[in-house]
Amino acid sequence: MAITTGYGLKPVQLLGGKAFSGGTIREFAVTAGNNTYAFGQGALITIASGVAKVVGAAAPAAGTLSTNTPVGVLVGLRFNDPTLKQQQHSQYLPADSTGYTNIYAKVVDDPEVLFQVRVDAALTYTSVGLNVNFVYSAADSVTGVSKSYCTGAATTATFPFRIVDVLSGDGSTYTDVIVKYNWQTHAYHFPTGQ
Repeated sequence: MAITTGYGLKPVQLLGGKAFSGGTIREFAVTAGNNTYAFGQGALITIASGVAKVVGAAAPAAGTLSTNTPVGVLVGLRFNDPTLKQQQHSQYLPADSTGYTNIYAKVVDDPEVLFQVRVDAALTYTSVGLNVNFVYSAADSVTGVSKSYCTGAATTATFPFRIVDVLSGDGSTYTDVIVKYNWQTHAYHFPTGQ
C-alpha cells in the first residue's frame, strides 16, 4: 500500500557524492512548554534567540532571513520525561511539553545534505532542476514523524528547495524526490546572525 501523506525530510546523502555517514548531528536547546508546534522527526528546525523551534505555517523563502529560516532537519530529541523522571530519546515531543526538562533537538545542520521528501504531485524526471515549496503538516503523535511535504514544482526563485532527483517518477499522485537547499534558504548561508 502506498503512503499518501508526507513524512518530512529524510537526510540521505551529501551534495556532490561526498561520503555521508548520517551527518553531523548538532544539539540545540528547546524551551519546555513553549512550543507552537510539536517536534517530529523530519521537521524543519529554526533557531530563535538560541532556542530550537519547528518551522511552521509560514514556509521559508530563499533569499530571505526570517524566523522561519531553517538551520536543519530534526532527527531526534533527548529530554527528561516528567512521568518517568529519567532521560529519554525520542523522535517526537508534543507542543505542550510542560514538565519536560533538559530538552535538546538533534538536528542535521549541514547545508549540503540532500533530503528525500514527498511532493503532492505527479512528477517525472523532467522535474529535475525545478524548485519546490515546503508545506508544514503536524507531526504524527503515534509514529513521531513529521507529515510535512513539498508542493508546487516550478522555477519560482523563492521556493526553498531544488529537486535534484526523482525517485518514483511513474506518474503516481505522490512523488518521492531528492532535494537540496536553495542558496540563502539555510541559516548558515546568510552573513547576518539569526
